[in-house]
Amino acid sequence: MATYRTIIRKLTLFILFKFPLLDALSLLMLFAERASKESVPPVNPKLVYVYLIVCIGCGVTMSGKFKLHFACLLYSGQLLLFAINVYTNPAWEYPHWQRVLVACRQIGCMGIYIMLGSMMSKNRSEWLCRIGEGCLGLYLLSYVYLINSIPEYKNGFHVHMFGGDYMRFLIALTLAACGLSFFCGTYLRDMSICTAITLILTTVFVDLDISFWMSQGVHQWIQIRQVMNCAGIVVGFLMLWTSVDNRLKIE
Repeated sequence: MATYRTIIRKLTLFILFKFPLLDALSLLMLFAERASKESVPPVNPKLVYVYLIVCIGCGVTMSGKFKLHFACLLYSGQLLLFAINVYTNPAWEYPHWQRVLVACRQIGCMGIYIMLGSMMSKNRSEWLCRIGEGCLGLYLLSYVYLINSIPEYKNGFHVHMFGGDYMRFLIALTLAACGLSFFCGTYLRDMSICTAITLILTTVFVDLDISFWMSQGVHQWIQIRQVMNCAGIVVGFLMLWTSVDNRLKIE
């Protein structure tokens, strides 16, 4: 009989393999939403087509469990390019705090898929795994910065999360400890489940209130994509909880 860890691992891998397809669909909906308000898209349409084709191709390849290592790394590269584009391209016309939030979560998703790619290779690459861990550490420390230093997100946190500043400080301290642990490559299993539980709280209580964020000037589909990215990151940490050891030995 399969253990609960085995069941969770299979379920999380199933979701992660399908995530690029959802990414492509949500991006189409985002551009459709923007099309009613602008005549020229913020990204060259040819680049959009390339991004969508790669996302769909990676999703289909992952779902078919073919060339998983290559597909995961290719998709992680796509996530990085999108993060850079959103943050640096003024044509998106998003406020700075929204661009930081989007880029931060794209980096988190990228770290998850780099880790997944390293696990799916025949000979597990330690240096690739360390890059993934570094990306996840960067994401967690960036998220700590967001909830403490970005007024708009800090206000949303206070409106939705019980406990006020005390809960915010507790969550920030927890995520900072988890981020440093990933940078060091130690106690990854324990920190993965700790991170997943903490991010579930912030996603459910803060990010999932789409109507509130729309009232703050966030487009509906950009917020839906944010929730999807948060969910993908949580699923990724649950996958890591079932797959990694507490101490990672680096030769």
